[in-house]
Amino acid sequence: MTQSPLEHGWEAVVRYRPFCLTFTLGVTPWNLVERYGADPTAARLLAIGETYAVGQPGADRSILASGSLGDWAFGFETMGVEGIMSGTLAALSRGTQTVAVNDSAKALHVLRYWVDGQPRESFELGVPDTQRAVGAHPFWGAVERHRAAHPDQSKVIAALRAIGDHVGGQLTADMLARPLLTAILPEDGRPRSAPAVDLPLVRPGEPRQPVPLGRYLGTLGPRAPIPSSPLHDRAEVSPPGGLTGMGQKRVEGGDTP
Repeated sequence: MTQSPLEHGWEAVVRYRPFCLTFTLGVTPWNLVERYGADPTAARLLAIGETYAVGQPGADRSILASGSLGDWAFGFETMGVEGIMSGTLAALSRGTQTVAVNDSAKALHVLRYWVDGQPRESFELGVPDTQRAVGAHPFWGAVERHRAAHPDQSKVIAALRAIGDHVGGQLTADMLARPLLTAILPEDGRPRSAPAVDLPLVRPGEPRQPVPLGRYLGTLGPRAPIPSSPLHDRAEVSPPGGLTGMGQKRVEGGDTP
């Protein structure tokens, strides 16, 4: 069965997993690299498959390739997650809007949407309880519609399709094979600070009741009086020298023989 151009395009992107992809409206690739915190004058024009030429990314660094798709600039990270960090999204979306999707090697698939330095929508793909949004949350609905229409495709491709609807285009294998402005994101100088904004949950759950420890053994109340018995009725503590009751008789001056 022949794949549609849309399927072919987004599947070409997924080939490079793990990756992080952002789209920012109305900026150039040069400006996008700056917003990521890198120096565009030190960047090189390389295809995605040639990024090893700029060096190997480390634990605190990743390689960014930037290009244009219509009115949008995209940032494609291999082996990195800077594009979904709050500080980075705040810088990318300043005065505009940014949508990002992450396909992590640890099976964490996240979509985030920011407008003018503020978060608007965020969720883990396919996990309703993780939906957070201010007002409407159109990306969740768009991703779920694509998942329902193409149940044989992955959640990440469904998210890429939803993003493609929003930006009005798609990335293809040919586009990723062209020279793109490529730089290593520095260890220092990247936008780390994030605004103190916590998106509300779209579907807040019921508060959980505390679970009691141990097994229920009944209610602890006032101690009931011990019922009397013939033994208690007959026995009493005697003064020094012996006991009275219990069939014993006190003997003056000594113990019972």
